[in-house]
Amino acid sequence: MKYFSALAAVLQSKHTEPVVFQAVASRRVPSFAQMRYLPRLLGQRLRLVLWLSVGVLVIASALLGGRWYYRSTELVPQYGGSYTEGVVGLPQYINPILAPLSDVDSDIAKLVFSSMFRYDDNQQLQPDLVTNYVISDDQLTYTFFLRSNAQWHDGEKLTVDDILYTIGAIQDPLYQSPLFSSLNGVQAVKLDDYSFSLTLSETYAPFLSTLTFGILPEHLWYNVPPQNVALTELNIKPIGSGPYRFESLTKDKTGTIKSFRIARADGYYGDAPYIDDVTFVFYPDMTSAVQAMASKKVEGLSFIPQDAVEQITKKNPGVQFHSLRIPQYAAIFFNQKRSDVLQDAKVRTALAHAVNREAMIETVLGGQGEPIYTPILPGYIGHNAEVEKHVYNTNESIRLLEEAGWKFPEGVTSEQTVTAENPYRPREKDGRTLEFTISTVDVEEYQETLELLQSSWRTIGVKLNVDVYSPEDIQQEVIKSRKYEALLFGEIVGTDPDPYPFWHSSQQEHPGLALAIFRDREIDDLLEEARKTNNEEERRLKYLHVQNNLANELPAIFLYNSLYTYAIHDKIAGVNSKQYITVPSDRFAGIAHWYVKKERKLKD
Repeated sequence: MKYFSALAAVLQSKHTEPVVFQAVASRRVPSFAQMRYLPRLLGQRLRLVLWLSVGVLVIASALLGGRWYYRSTELVPQYGGSYTEGVVGLPQYINPILAPLSDVDSDIAKLVFSSMFRYDDNQQLQPDLVTNYVISDDQLTYTFFLRSNAQWHDGEKLTVDDILYTIGAIQDPLYQSPLFSSLNGVQAVKLDDYSFSLTLSETYAPFLSTLTFGILPEHLWYNVPPQNVALTELNIKPIGSGPYRFESLTKDKTGTIKSFRIARADGYYGDAPYIDDVTFVFYPDMTSAVQAMASKKVEGLSFIPQDAVEQITKKNPGVQFHSLRIPQYAAIFFNQKRSDVLQDAKVRTALAHAVNREAMIETVLGGQGEPIYTPILPGYIGHNAEVEKHVYNTNESIRLLEEAGWKFPEGVTSEQTVTAENPYRPREKDGRTLEFTISTVDVEEYQETLELLQSSWRTIGVKLNVDVYSPEDIQQEVIKSRKYEALLFGEIVGTDPDPYPFWHSSQQEHPGLALAIFRDREIDDLLEEARKTNNEEERRLKYLHVQNNLANELPAIFLYNSLYTYAIHDKIAGVNSKQYITVPSDRFAGIAHWYVKKERKLKD
């Protein structure tokens, strides 16, 4: 220590005579003030080595510290942030007993209302408002127990009275609920404020899966007459008991709703969602919705046609596309009451043989789909893989039409030249032309499908006309009144394949879901018997027979099952990309786990 003290004294002194130092051993550590003179004793090269060593030490320490930090911490979601989704169509009835007819209404109702049971993001049926239930030995009476901590968004308690009111409304024909057939004949009895029973007139194996509809608040709806249900403001300013509550909406000068905002509900009994609020923005058609997604006006889009993926990716590279499997098929449903041409079984069979499903899947769906020949999809109980498929064969189509007496007008052949002055002339029979109209919704997928059908059917002598409607108009003006000769539409069949709601003749009038208008007593009987038995093998055999009869009668032509492609920006984290969903609104099954904000915290 004395050596360094002496050195410091010399360096600070102006004395120029030589000085002799004597090193003195010491155990004392030099002070910082003394150490700062060390570089003056070193040469330029040694000083460079010293500073490089110090730099390496600092960088290594930072890297080691950073590595420890990232190994010892994890990113965790935080509450906050917003999400905006684009939707094609307009909300009309954000009311769970009417919403199933509209994807737009169902999407919002899914987040605003809670239900007795729900599907999680793995498509497993889970209790929601129900905490427990008991099934009687005869499989007819179900006793349910409700949670006691559920409340409505206006602060009122949710009780059994709300459950019974909702069930009664569904069962009342004046409400015209599409859920009517699922609860027809069910007797509901209140046991106390938080328990009740439902008794079936006959066993129905998938009964619990029908109890996923949202529950209405009796204290707000009980004084609304059934004939006024469609008119009340509660349909667009709903009060529910779900994870999100109605916050606000905006309209344009014509009164058309342009956006709808919901916010996290205080007091929700389940896992509170991380995202503060969700805003739905409504577009009149898919083209404008895709443009909004590409230009970053919205962060998600409820459905993306395959041909729009590239357009969005080029302009908005942060978008992720989730292809969700959904039990849905597209089909052409015939209304034989409105078309004499379609009453001819050979005409329907000829049309079926002129459908090239593979070309549709490749051209329209970009390969993202599979051909479908029955209303029970592959992988579901009773799927009939051996059903008559009426495979693509235009020669067979021509043979059938000729055999049925449908001929081209004199001087006209299938090779006719079509111009503005010389329009296409289809086959004729007894003064009638082989011509009919298909109605469909304004979705590019369906319009492209019909373009292929028009071309294919023209080669066999059939003229196809097309009427395109907005999502709202096709429900109100076409489907509700069954005012169509044929309808290209998609049906979502649910997790249980029970075809009764879609194919029994009693469901062919509104609010039923059966879209093919025809009568077959044997099919009705088989459907009635199948839903009564808990014996899976018996159900399977009856469903096989139903599909064989449908293939013989051809009241519809089944086309394909496409994947449901959902677009959402990667700023929204926690989205399940391997989801199976039953209906499009099930994409929100895991929304409680979505998040925008995050931070690092030490691991437990």
